[in-house]
Amino acid sequence: YRELLLIKVNAGDEERTGIKEIVDIYRAKIVDLSRGSMIIELTGTPEKLNGFMDVMSVYDIAEVCRTGITGIEANRQ
Repeated sequence: YRELLLIKVNAGDEERTGIKEIVDIYRAKIVDLSRGSMIIELTGTPEKLNGFMDVMSVYDIAEVCRTGITGIEANRQ
């Protein structure tokens, strides 16, 4: 099972380097970048997403969207 998180963070030039380092550690992706904000995508277990949200809480989070847990049965033979 997996969960998808999209998070929009208000970030100027000063915050971007720190946010990029966190994104890299969590193997997330920056999917949109504008002058004053960035949108980040992360998939993983709920625990991973919760940890990411905890670390990102020091930044100015504008929006958060989570899919909730979803999964598909693996065909193991």
